[in-house]
Amino acid sequence: MGMISSAFDRPSRTAAIIGSEDEALTVAGTIAGIFADGDAAQTAQARLDLLSRSGLFGISVPTEHGGIDVSNTVLADVCAVAAAQSTTLADILAAHFVALEHLRSYGTDGHRSVVFSATLAGARLCRAAARRNGQDGDALPLAASGLAWRLSGEALCTPCTRHADWLIVPGRSESGRTMGVLLATRIEGLHYVANSCEPVDRSVPSAEHVLFKDVAVDADAVLHPPVETAVPQSLELLLEAARQLGAGQRAFERLLRADHGDLLETGLLSARLAAAQAMMAEAGRTIDAAQIGLADQHRTNAFLASTAALAVAHEAANHARKAIDRSPSPVAVSPFLATVLQESGRLRRQGHPHPPEQEG
Repeated sequence: MGMISSAFDRPSRTAAIIGSEDEALTVAGTIAGIFADGDAAQTAQARLDLLSRSGLFGISVPTEHGGIDVSNTVLADVCAVAAAQSTTLADILAAHFVALEHLRSYGTDGHRSVVFSATLAGARLCRAAARRNGQDGDALPLAASGLAWRLSGEALCTPCTRHADWLIVPGRSESGRTMGVLLATRIEGLHYVANSCEPVDRSVPSAEHVLFKDVAVDADAVLHPPVETAVPQSLELLLEAARQLGAGQRAFERLLRADHGDLLETGLLSARLAAAQAMMAEAGRTIDAAQIGLADQHRTNAFLASTAALAVAHEAANHARKAIDRSPSPVAVSPFLATVLQESGRLRRQGHPHPPEQEG
């Protein structure tokens, strides 16, 4: 376990124990507020330390490894709550949860024992997207070196990967087989291009640009995913849907605070966001089933449901952003539906508190 245990050169940490799904959502909202606060005196590393100690990184660890293994619907809700206030936080959480699912699905018992235990103590995983000549790529090349490999290339990684513990990198062997490579973030051959991961604009997530220069990859660092559609892919789609939903909810709240837009538009946006949330919950349940089911149909159902949730959430978020820009798409609905949507819009605006200076 040499390649992955090297992450333990960091000081020991302790993290809070989150005991329920409701508590996970409450903590996510609190941490999101800290990330969104914009306190210039607080560094990226300080915010990440708070996140590490919060216990959120451990909520999807299986019960047999000491975690509470929250449902995938709750994972999605946590990412949506984060995205409603901080896109960067949502990206960090989504990447971590998907990386853990890769280990749950493809890792060895040794991988899971080491990483899950560390995660409960606040360790974080990141993910990498390969780059080639400035363009997106599928994987970085893995060159055989005796009984191991060498990894070279460049990738855009989860924000502030340098402050994380492990990184999963897509690699491709000389035979064409794609595999995951689990690396500690502080090993020889990893070079972080920027001097700091502190973003210039905190409202925009800043991917970490990483160079891999002849990185040694031992056999125990390799994950072998199957060719067919699998659970990690479906979870990735679900958590992207959650981030889209959170962004749409943030735009919708801005629309309500601005007090512009007609009632029909407000009602329709509310309905679209609610539909996205319902489909996201259903997709989470299908992934739950795929994690324990042995039939291929379970995995197919999870992929289809997650894809549908992402499509609907993406559309809802786009409509919300257009409404903020005062360029909503034309609405063609029946007179009856228009009436009930206007009533829905009235109730939403009536129930939304205005800033104190507007009340009276």
